[in-house]
Amino acid sequence: MRVAKTAVLEWFDKQERSYRLALLCTYWIRDTAPYKPSVSDTARGLRMEVRGQWLSFADLADMLEQQSSRDVLSSDFVLNQLHALIRAPFGILEDYCKAYDKAESTRCLWQKMQATSWFHFTRIVRNAISHNFHFDYKPKDKRILPITWNGTTLSPEMEGQPITYELWHKRGYELFLEMKAFAELLPEA
Repeated sequence: MRVAKTAVLEWFDKQERSYRLALLCTYWIRDTAPYKPSVSDTARGLRMEVRGQWLSFADLADMLEQQSSRDVLSSDFVLNQLHALIRAPFGILEDYCKAYDKAESTRCLWQKMQATSWFHFTRIVRNAISHNFHFDYKPKDKRILPITWNGTTLSPEMEGQPITYELWHKRGYELFLEMKAFAELLPEA
């Protein structure tokens, strides 16, 4: 067994903290007025040395001073965190289940994961956030569509449509919590 259950649970805790921290940071990005220094003031004065050159954040400061750009930057930031919240934990669970089945004679943990109410839904969402944040269904996905989890339906009509912050940040977190609950019930290797 490559990874212990405790390491899997620690990984889930780390991902959850990081996602909630990203949500918290978006308040500073989306609404600069109540914060001193503002995010744009901070960005304008920030520079970072990279490969012997100083990288300025002034371009971000310009964008952060415009409400429409601020909303886009905030959404992009949270979607990037959603990528980490869904993709890695799903892969860790998959690896753990397959390795457990290989080491144990019962060989049923991977099947249990596949039989959960969230498995195929999560797999399709994971693929979308891993490949340009758009739904691009594989033939095997199309055979099981539409698929509904927790009141949200993935339908054939969503083909080519983007995953948006407004629709997915809360749903993505709920999906993560489903995977975390599954991880908590994993047998120890």
